[in-house]
Amino acid sequence: MRRSGLLVALLLAVGLAGTAVALRSREGDTLLLAQQQGLSPVSAAALRRLMLTTSDPRPGSGGRAHGARCVSESHTALGNPWTCTVRYPRLPRIRYQTTVYADRSIHGFGLPEGALRGTALSVRGCCVGSP
Repeated sequence: MRRSGLLVALLLAVGLAGTAVALRSREGDTLLLAQQQGLSPVSAAALRRLMLTTSDPRPGSGGRAHGARCVSESHTALGNPWTCTVRYPRLPRIRYQTTVYADRSIHGFGLPEGALRGTALSVRGCCVGSP
């Protein structure tokens, strides 16, 4: 009887360990997913078009972006990290550090140009189109 209880405990421990490994392997690396899915590279023009659809995130401000410029120093498919400078109806412009995810959604944090600190402004959007 004692051996059967030990065997059941051992099998239960192996099952739990296997479950943990399986769940851990489901977490995706965005760059790996992009490579596996054969996504075309993100272009600055495509990201710029998406940034132009954003609204001014500053309190008391409104209106859509009037202009945007995005650059990347990376040569990966997603181009992360991106620096996008967006001009809204109210100055100063906002410079975002933007990440493009494998599903082509974006998330960026930034400050108005010239500001060294302050409350970070954020921008989100979906989805960066093809070049």
